[in-house]
Amino acid sequence: MSVDDGGGSPRDSSCFYYSIGLPLGEGQDDVPALLRHVAKSIEDLAEHGTVDVAGLMYSNDEVNEYGEWPCVTVFYTLD
Repeated sequence: MSVDDGGGSPRDSSCFYYSIGLPLGEGQDDVPALLRHVAKSIEDLAEHGTVDVAGLMYSNDEVNEYGEWPCVTVFYTLD
């Protein structure tokens, strides 16, 4: 597949991702705590190099005996 945007050849890059949620159990559905957890995970990742967050995707599709178990998928590139 080729990209034709008039700007020449596409840039070589890789986009990585990971999904993160709170631990299973009481409080697993605490969205503000989840967002703090996501922020900390990005800060931890940045300790290993420059991280450019390309996007975040929130999902609360999973339900278990403790209720909803939301997660966030972080899409990023490394320089």
